[in-house]
Amino acid sequence: MAKNITSVKWEATNLPTGLTINADTGVISGTANVQPGTYTPTIKVTTNYGTDTKTITINVAIPEAWLPVIDPNQVIEATADTAIDPYTVTGTNVTKTA
Repeated sequence: MAKNITSVKWEATNLPTGLTINADTGVISGTANVQPGTYTPTIKVTTNYGTDTKTITINVAIPEAWLPVIDPNQVIEATADTAIDPYTVTGTNVTKTA
């Protein structure tokens, strides 16, 4: 006897901010507007035959644009037995913002 599934509804709790689940298809989409890390939302599907709930894992990676990069070709001139003038090494994404 074939199943006659007449209704399907997907739900999610604790998705990372910016992500949503399509209630009809179960597709999770969007842009995770959260700090990088591991998130464990709970997914629920309900049909006319019952309900199932599972926790999934979403790993939000650090964007490459956030990684620190030391500027290239920095040269410090030094003479043996002589103190050097203070020199600040520079780069991208190396300044505290909070």
